[in-house]
Amino acid sequence: MYTYQTGNQTIDYKIEVVPNRTDITVQICDKEGVKVIIPRGLNENNVRSIIARKATWILKQLNGSQPAEEKPAAPKKEAVKKETAKKEAPKVEASAAKTGSFEEGDKFPYLGRQYRLNIVRGDVAKAEMTFRAKFIATVPESWNEQQTNEGIGQLLTEWYQGRAGEKFQEALKSVKKAADNAPESVKWDELGEEYATTQDNTIVLNWRLLTAPLATIEYVIASQFTNADELFEDAAERKQWLSDNTLNAF
Repeated sequence: MYTYQTGNQTIDYKIEVVPNRTDITVQICDKEGVKVIIPRGLNENNVRSIIARKATWILKQLNGSQPAEEKPAAPKKEAVKKETAKKEAPKVEASAAKTGSFEEGDKFPYLGRQYRLNIVRGDVAKAEMTFRAKFIATVPESWNEQQTNEGIGQLLTEWYQGRAGEKFQEALKSVKKAADNAPESVKWDELGEEYATTQDNTIVLNWRLLTAPLATIEYVIASQFTNADELFEDAAERKQWLSDNTLNAF
């Protein structure tokens, strides 16, 4: 049993590690109390940051009378349908810039898959991030824990953003094969709670969508200018990721 203190209230919670899982779920049950279900590779600090961001929701549920889960599937799917009809992308909970710490072996999502982090300390003047079937963060030996955490968070952000344009255009190319009225290009930005939006007749995607599979990214793009549920025969599968995951890249 783990404990998180917020103000004068205490949240007791259990952690359940499920191999091959890619999403994180917080559940409140009558018998087990608060349970956080996570994929293998996350550490206690990762979980504590999640509890911290959801503390208000958790306490509200604990003070209620009914069991609850962080993200009920049915209401979320309904929201996707309603917002698609308005040509607006579904919204998600705001993501924090980074967790409390980064450790060797932590996993991060990219295009629907999880990749491990390898931290290398060396005689370098500038930190850098490379990707070869895993994230490799090379940082100066002189960095303390705070500098390392802040530095890796910045490196990851820059790495994702550096690939956003290319991968989003790749997704758009596939959408154009299915929809004649697809736009010629899309952009990316920091959108907070939104998957995507349309600004000045241009589709703008949240760069954190790079955590989702390309098929899901294609669905989000299509939802901005047409009925994506009718465009794709496998629409239900494409948007399932939106119900099961948040955009918490790290």
